[in-house]
Amino acid sequence: MSVIGGGDVLSAAAAATVAVDVVVHPVDTLITRIQSPSYKTQYRQLHGGFNRNLFRGLYQGFGPTLLAGVPASAAFFTIYEGSKNVFEKAQKSGHLLSVPLPIAHAVSSAVGDLVACAITNPAEVLKQNAQVSRKEGLPPGQRSHVMHAMRRFSRHPARLWTGYTMLVASSLPGTSLAFSLYEMFKAKMRRGNEELANNIPYQMKVSAASAALAAGCTSCVFVPVDVVKTRMRLAAGSQEHAAPQGKNTSQSPSPRPGPFSVAKQIFRAEGIRGLFRGLTLTFIASTFGSGLYLGVYEGCKLYVGGNKIDIEEFTG
Repeated sequence: MSVIGGGDVLSAAAAATVAVDVVVHPVDTLITRIQSPSYKTQYRQLHGGFNRNLFRGLYQGFGPTLLAGVPASAAFFTIYEGSKNVFEKAQKSGHLLSVPLPIAHAVSSAVGDLVACAITNPAEVLKQNAQVSRKEGLPPGQRSHVMHAMRRFSRHPARLWTGYTMLVASSLPGTSLAFSLYEMFKAKMRRGNEELANNIPYQMKVSAASAALAAGCTSCVFVPVDVVKTRMRLAAGSQEHAAPQGKNTSQSPSPRPGPFSVAKQIFRAEGIRGLFRGLTLTFIASTFGSGLYLGVYEGCKLYVGGNKIDIEEFTG
């Protein structure tokens, strides 16, 4: 059982979030634009080449992502580490012996992910609407794409949780599977190298490699869900933006298409390729981002915790 305090989790989660957001956000912006319904009209040219707009403002929407990412990561790892410790203590006392470790890791990550998704969803909605915002579309005197997106949602803040169901649908199964694989790969790589238990560079390499491999195995499966989620979020922003002037927008907004309706619309208009839009970049971002994220997290956790790791956790 690992020795880790709440402050260690917060510091490690914050460092990991900042590191991965700075590096991966531009790729995430490209994925959002590729998955948006306006991809062919705004980001592709008639001869099939990429429009320069695709590569402009790649850090649009970065602020909300970073602000929500730190508490979401802290909440996730606090719940995840706590659940793992409870399970390990229960097994040591003779309980839950019939529950395999991968199941325990999957349940722990699932509970943490439900809370983290609730925290990050509003920031994700703002981020993705800011990522597809164009400079010429900003009102006079407005320079911030994020502030413009916030104004569009100010009358109906509940829309900031648009796509939460799809976020959970794509994130929770993927997170549960990825963390089960991650813990399994990490235990196998550590086995036989007990003398390196407190070697921070080695632990970071093992965690990064395990996370990258686990993320690569799971990321591509949920691309269609991610495409539907992106379309729903962008539609929520565009509907508010398109409200006619003078209309009483304080009234309840009209019902929006559900995830299955959106998926059918994409399939009818673009075929199966439309549902897998951004597959390559999603794989690259997930593999690299997860490796960096968990590598930095494990390294910071060891550093802040005084380079101490329990030998039972190390050997799996």
